[in-house]
Amino acid sequence: MLSKVTARHLRILLWLALILLVGVVIWVSRSVLLPFFLGLVLAYLLLPLVNWLDRRMPARLHDWHAARLLAILLTYLLLIAFFAGIVAFFVPLLVDQIAILIDRWPELAGRVGDWGTRGWDWYLENIPGDWREAVETGLRGLADEVVTTLRNAVVAATRTVFGTISFTLGLIVIPFWLFYILLDESQVKTGVIRALPVQLRDDVLCMARLVDDVLSAYIRGQLLLVLFVGGMATISLLIIGVPFALVLGVIAGMFEVLPYVGPILGAIPAVLVALLWDPASALWVALAFFAIQQVENLLLVPRIAGRSVKLHPALVMVVLVIGNEVAGFWGMLVAVPVTAMIRDVFKYLYLRLLDEPLAPEEAMASIRTGQEVQLGV
Repeated sequence: MLSKVTARHLRILLWLALILLVGVVIWVSRSVLLPFFLGLVLAYLLLPLVNWLDRRMPARLHDWHAARLLAILLTYLLLIAFFAGIVAFFVPLLVDQIAILIDRWPELAGRVGDWGTRGWDWYLENIPGDWREAVETGLRGLADEVVTTLRNAVVAATRTVFGTISFTLGLIVIPFWLFYILLDESQVKTGVIRALPVQLRDDVLCMARLVDDVLSAYIRGQLLLVLFVGGMATISLLIIGVPFALVLGVIAGMFEVLPYVGPILGAIPAVLVALLWDPASALWVALAFFAIQQVENLLLVPRIAGRSVKLHPALVMVVLVIGNEVAGFWGMLVAVPVTAMIRDVFKYLYLRLLDEPLAPEEAMASIRTGQEVQLGV
């Protein structure tokens, strides 16, 4: 007969073994599970709309257990209509502008070649020999890095080709899988909670709410910034008369998902195109992006950052570098919200592990209201 302490230790080992097994399975099959991960992200984004529509369905539909089903179908229709509108309106414009860019590419490449020749002549005439040697050594190292990166990209592309069948099957299954996730959302939550030990359920629920607070506020804020910057950049470029305004505006909006460095990276293509097309307009483009960034920083970012991540800009830059080192572009994309989540979960666990611990709801409320947590050992 096992003692209570021994039985408890065995249960803990059983849970650790299960977590380890699930982690190994997910890691081994990560490429196949990517569509399902994207489906979970889409479910998280669509769930508020589905719940909102569900609450506004007639009572008779709820009596017939058809309200949730109709809400999901309406959400699917709205999603299809949204993407159809993008394809019908924006894609032809993008295709036309890209076609113009391809037609003008020889001329633009010629201008770049002329500038390169002038720059090389100036470099040979004005830079001392020992400095040139150091610069050329650095450039050779950079070229080696580029070759290595390209080689790794080819290997990754090969792996993607071999995994295309599984990935395609996953994409085909996702709409149906997503439908059941949205339909049985409450049952899924209940099943996950019931699978946990009773003594952990309240803590897991509170930590999940803290993570949801950060993630939902961050996603809403980033979508607002993307739309604002992309729209204002496109309008500004159209007014200045820069070609490919829609393409460049979309690029600027897409880079906005990277905090602080994104606006600078998004402005570079527009300034370069203006410089190649009409050098006099490049200054106006730079001033326009500077003005957009100031409006964004003074009016939008303080409200968004104040409600979501609450991280200092210096820390954000460090986190972005770490995210890029760990997982490349995707690491940069999720580094900021993940850091904010880790911070809030750590504070919550600290409050729960004090000598006189707070109750789960009290600890969660303390984090949500922004009360200062005095850390110690």
